[in-house]
Amino acid sequence: MLTATGCFNPVTAYHLINYDELLSNFHEQTEQQAKKQLTESFLKNGLFDRGIDQLKITADFAEEYGFLLGTQTLQMRITKKNLARFTQLCKKIQFIEGNNKPILLKNPYDFPNFLYLKEVFPNARFVFIHRHPLKTLSSTLNAVRTIVKEKNPYTTRLSRIYDKCYSNPLLLQPLRFIVHSLAECTVVILTRITKKAAEYYLKNIEKLAKDDYISITYEEFCSHPQETLDVIMETLSLTMTQKIDAASLMNPRKVDVDSSVQKLRIYIYKSMKAYFDLFQYTMEG
Repeated sequence: MLTATGCFNPVTAYHLINYDELLSNFHEQTEQQAKKQLTESFLKNGLFDRGIDQLKITADFAEEYGFLLGTQTLQMRITKKNLARFTQLCKKIQFIEGNNKPILLKNPYDFPNFLYLKEVFPNARFVFIHRHPLKTLSSTLNAVRTIVKEKNPYTTRLSRIYDKCYSNPLLLQPLRFIVHSLAECTVVILTRITKKAAEYYLKNIEKLAKDDYISITYEEFCSHPQETLDVIMETLSLTMTQKIDAASLMNPRKVDVDSSVQKLRIYIYKSMKAYFDLFQYTMEG
């Protein structure tokens, strides 16, 4: 939606999959051809969406930069070790686009990392989008089950680590067993990860200046897309270069709370009570 405003240079699937040839494609004026070939390669493989949801994929699909970081280290969030690679990605995109628009970045793995990001990128601004933990955990569990059940061609193009997992049955088979047969154990692990991220947010959010971020919920975004988008743009001090109908771009995904998540909802609620209370989420989801 923010990409549609025309105010940003987003990180796309093309930037990540064709990373090593971005500059040569630009200089040789073959960028559009390369994008067309990438989109066509998705369609030839029957890839109309990401497989884990109904989001349509093309070469220009706004994607998570964490996949590129994961090619250098196992960490899909920005660290001192991959900071140079991340910075190089941003410089390549800005050079290719040839304008002074801010770069638009998306990566949930960096949610509990915003103080470090602000330290290394003092001009960074943040849009935090929160969602009911029971829905988030159910969605994550479903995504993990989907990508370990069978090889996802799109994720394979993005992640070398994921590709290597499928060549190692000693790793793949136990993963499949855990997420399907020991679902509740998986939920406990995911809850601990989510709890740690939520606690980081609660502890550190006030250390950011008020005009450096906006914090919204997925639920309010779905209910009031245009108003929420206008608030985001105003907070970022940006004016849309083209008028968009935010509601027409909104297609909320209905996520049923998984039975294993439902069984552990009291544990999840108690683990993250402060976070639930902050956003007025109930234990029932």
